Amino acid sequence: MKHIKRIVRACRLPGAVLGAVMMMATGAAHAEGTLYERIGGDAKMKAVVDEFTAIVLADPRINFTFAESDIPKFKKLLFEQLCELAGGPCKYTGRTMYESHKELDINNAHFNALAEDLYLALDAVGIPYRVQNEFMKMLAPMQREMVFKGRPSAPAPKAPSSSTAARR
Repeated sequence: MKHIKRIVRACRLPGAVLGAVMMMATGAAHAEGTLYERIGGDAKMKAVVDEFTAIVLADPRINFTFAESDIPKFKKLLFEQLCELAGGPCKYTGRTMYESHKELDINNAHFNALAEDLYLALDAVGIPYRVQNEFMKMLAPMQREMVFKGRPSAPAPKAPSSSTAARR
C-alpha cells in the first residue's frame, strides 16, 4: 500500500486519481454500497413496496391471497424484510415465509405472477434493470418456503423393506 502511495505521489497525480487508485488497490469493490443503497434507500424501498402492493392487489392471478390481509401491516413487514435482505438498517419482525404462506396453497404459477409484479414495481419506481435482477436473485430462494401446492405436508411413510415385511 505504501509503495502505491509513493508511486502516485511521484507521478504527481491529482487527488481524485489518487483516491480512485487507492480504492482499486485496497480492493474497495463495494464502492457501490449495499443493494439497499443501490436501490435508493428508504424512499425508493418504500416506493417499491407501495407500487408492488397496488399491483398485486389488482392482479387477479394472485390478489385472492391477500383477501383477508391487514394491508398496512403487510406493507410494513414487507418493507422491513426487503430492507433487511438488501443490506439496509431494518430488522424484519414478521413470521417466517413458511409460516406466513403454509395455509395459502400457493403454486409455482402464483409465485411467478408475484415475481412478475415485483419486476413491474421495481421498473415503475425507476430501479435499474441490473439492480432489479440482483434484487430478484436475492429473493428467489424464498420460493421453496412459499410454494406448497402439490407438495405433501409431511414426508410419505417409508414402505417396509422385504426383510421387514417377511418378519411380520
